[in-house]
Order: sequence, then C-alpha cells, then structure tokens
Amino acid sequence: MGILPLSRLTFFGLALLLPGLYYTIRFGSGFLRVLTRKFRRGVPYLKGSATDYLLFATGCLAFASVGVALTAAAALQGRFQTFAGPHEVGKVAVDAGKVGGMRLVLTLDPGYPGNPKTEIEVPGAGWALEGEFISWGGRLAWLGFREGHRIEAVLGTATGSGPALRDADSRIIVSGSDPLWYLASRHAHWVPWLKTISSRTPWMPAASGTFRVFTSTEGYVLVEVRESGSAGR
Repeated sequence: MGILPLSRLTFFGLALLLPGLYYTIRFGSGFLRVLTRKFRRGVPYLKGSATDYLLFATGCLAFASVGVALTAAAALQGRFQTFAGPHEVGKVAVDAGKVGGMRLVLTLDPGYPGNPKTEIEVPGAGWALEGEFISWGGRLAWLGFREGHRIEAVLGTATGSGPALRDADSRIIVSGSDPLWYLASRHAHWVPWLKTISSRTPWMPAASGTFRVFTSTEGYVLVEVRESGSAGR
C-alpha cells in the first residue's frame, strides 16, 4: 500500500502544498532579510516592504496548510476501500479443527488495500469481523472525498451463546496499525467533517465453513457458501 494513492484529492492536496510551501519559505526568508535591513543604519530600506513580505508569507502558509489537510485526507482514504454501494469484499474460510479455537483465512478482493490474504488463529467458541466505515460531511465529492471501509479486526468470544452484540474476549488486528487512522478516530474533533462508524458481524460459531463477506449500508454481511447454494447467516 503506497503512502499516497493516485487520486483527485491527492492532486489537489499536492497542488496547494508544494507551491504554498515553496513561496512560504521564499517570502518568509525575504521578510527576515528586509526586517534586518529596517533596523540597520545605512542600509537602504523601502518602507512597508517588510509588511508586504509578511502578508505574502502568511497567505502562502494558509494555502500550504490547506494542502497539508487535503494530502493527509488522501493518505487516510488510501487505507480504505471505496464504498459506493453493496458489493463483495472477499471470503473467510474457517477451520475449526483446533481444540479451543479456530483458524481463519481471510481472502480479500484485488481492489482492497493492504494484505490480500491473512491467516489468523482465533481462540474461543465463536468469531466475528469488525470494521470501520468513513464518510465526509458537506459537498466535498468534487474534490475527491469518498466513502470507504476496511476490515480492522477479527474478534473471538469464549462463549458460544449470549447476546448478539456481547463484548469480545479477544481482538486480533488484521489491517495493521496506522497513525493517521489513530489520530482521526481518537481525536474526531480535529476533523469535524469526518464521520466514522464501527460495524461488526454477528457472532459465528466455531464451525468449519466458508463465508462470503459483503459490505452494505447496514455494515458487513456474511453469506455462508454451501455445496447446494448459498444461504445468509
């Protein structure tokens, strides 16, 4: 997975960041140079030039700051698969031959960012998938902002019965740690137009089988693959 995806949002971000940073440095250094002349005797100084340089440097810094925000948003989006409606994400194969646990093989489609295939040993008597969905407030689609999702962890439970949304006894990260996502999820007030929703599947028993994983407007959906057809779980 690259640091920055090739997208419209990345283009806009870099188009503001790089020139803005260059001219901030240029006008900022010019301000310091002119300011030094102002307070040195015998050195020619044009009245008001220091203020002009400072205003230009401040304006360029504002453009660069917007570019930083857009570039960071593009990098964050690159960690998520585009969500444009219900579609199949991949498959989960469960091998429950191990006593006290099970082995899950998560195979994702080629368009999914990150590892296409992950093998996990999950302790307990049941499992579930947990993921995150992101969306952006306002009319920002023209800039390249888009909705996205990613499967973040596989959960394990030690009990085979109980409430459908009971707490997990184990949580195994499959998407890897990401500082941008950590900041966005732990400090949501920094990015008020970013909306995040956690979603997880119902608990599934520790039984061997294969499941197709779908995304929907309600979250993740598992469909068991049977020899005689498919049936939702």
